[in-house]
Amino acid sequence: MKPHPECGACLVHWVFERAAPHTPEAETARLVRSIVSILVHDVTPEANVGSLCNSTVHRVFEFTQGLTQHYENLKDKSNENARKILPEALEFIRLGETPRARLGRACFLAAAANVAPLNAPSIPYTFQEIRDLMNQGIDDRAMNDDLFGVFKDSRHVLYVTDNAGEIGFDSLVIRQIKEMGLKVTLVVKKQTFFEDATLEDVHAFGLSELVDEVVTVPGFMVPSEMDPAVAGLFGSSDFIIAKGTGAYEALHGEIADKRAAYMLKVKCKPIARELGVVEGGVIVKLE
Repeated sequence: MKPHPECGACLVHWVFERAAPHTPEAETARLVRSIVSILVHDVTPEANVGSLCNSTVHRVFEFTQGLTQHYENLKDKSNENARKILPEALEFIRLGETPRARLGRACFLAAAANVAPLNAPSIPYTFQEIRDLMNQGIDDRAMNDDLFGVFKDSRHVLYVTDNAGEIGFDSLVIRQIKEMGLKVTLVVKKQTFFEDATLEDVHAFGLSELVDEVVTVPGFMVPSEMDPAVAGLFGSSDFIIAKGTGAYEALHGEIADKRAAYMLKVKCKPIARELGVVEGGVIVKLE
């Protein structure tokens, strides 16, 4: 995704709010200079927004004390909260009358679990919205494409995850597509990247036993920045599932020869404009 006019200001806000509370007062000015320097020098009309996010996040992690432990604690509690709801979600999916309906329910719940705000999280994610949505039923407007048909025509799915806790709901989709006989490669962050999922979160939900392979990336998966091993898996896949705002920003418009499905809660006006949906809505969109 290329930057919209407001993306630079949003990038500064997103990173600063997450990093500043854990930065010593004497280092706050350096934190601001580090973030703003990327805004000044790297935000161009041709930049990739996911790449800009990567540069900014890695820079603040270099000197911000306490950030890693804070987010690891938050992620652990988010995982715990997700586990409490997953049995209800599995039963909700099981009640779908056809494989297509069960896949649709799984995808909608996984997209709706993308609750992390653009501003800094103040508490772990509880995913109470998922219970509300199961009671209300699936919003058909969020499922406006034939995902089932695309999965049936695919062989190897590359599933790009987003946040901890949320990754538990990704397992709902992965169970459905594994039943269809597809190979699934799961992509998570290599190390703490705010509240994003890492290998520890994969193991927390037993996903390493469910998928065929798990690979790690240092940030949002920008095609032009992949190491050779990840690029090889990307090249061998024929369908990409991209969860969350960061994955959309990194991959949208960068995949010319593959089908991709973006699954997220739309949290900003630029993405709402590009997807043609209302800000705050849940979307499962084929590209």
